[in-house]
Amino acid sequence: MKKLLAYLSLIVPQSLLTTKYLLERIPLLAADPSTCDHEWDVVASISSTVELQVQCRKCAIYSEIPDPTEQEWDASYGAMATPYPWEEKSRIRHYQANGPIH
Repeated sequence: MKKLLAYLSLIVPQSLLTTKYLLERIPLLAADPSTCDHEWDVVASISSTVELQVQCRKCAIYSEIPDPTEQEWDASYGAMATPYPWEEKSRIRHYQANGPIH
């Protein structure tokens, strides 16, 4: 029932929904990370470790790209406002949290 309501909420103007509900809805609509065929977007640059943060469009999990080139680093500055696709899957370092690596 919760998943059905989450899908129905997609047609409701987002301004009528609380931020708390919007965050609760993400895992209900997302694919299972363990079976997902990930499609990555660069969503941020992490200055403390000089890495790019990527998020899967399908299952919403995060991972990172260590040691970006200077050109990749410069391109990532606007990623929080405008995420962009990342195609080099072999360079992604996957996070592991209480279970298998995703």
